Amino acid sequence: LKSNLLSSAIPTQLGQLNQMSTTFTLSTNLLSLAIPTQLGQLGQMSSGFWLGENSLLAAIPTQLGQLDQMSSAFYLWSNSLSSTVPTQLGKLNQITSHFSFWSNSLSSTIPT
Repeated sequence: LKSNLLSSAIPTQLGQLNQMSTTFTLSTNLLSLAIPTQLGQLGQMSSGFWLGENSLLAAIPTQLGQLDQMSSAFYLWSNSLSSTVPTQLGKLNQITSHFSFWSNSLSSTIPT
């Protein structure tokens, strides 16, 4: 669903796609409000979690730390995310490439 001018909030029901393992992409849209905590239920995701280039607000949900099978392509870049990077993202210790948060308003280091 990349580059489709989708607007408003990300539906919480997308968290029910818990068998999805790769390429969850909502990037380059007009999505706003907070990232739903329910997206932490996508526990089978191993690569391709793309929410970059939107207008997402608020803090990064701690529940995204449950995506601990991720090995690459975790993108939250170019939004309006604020606060600190949750320590729970330190559980994403299998990521070897493309862990991107640039162009937000975050105020801490990446947890280890």
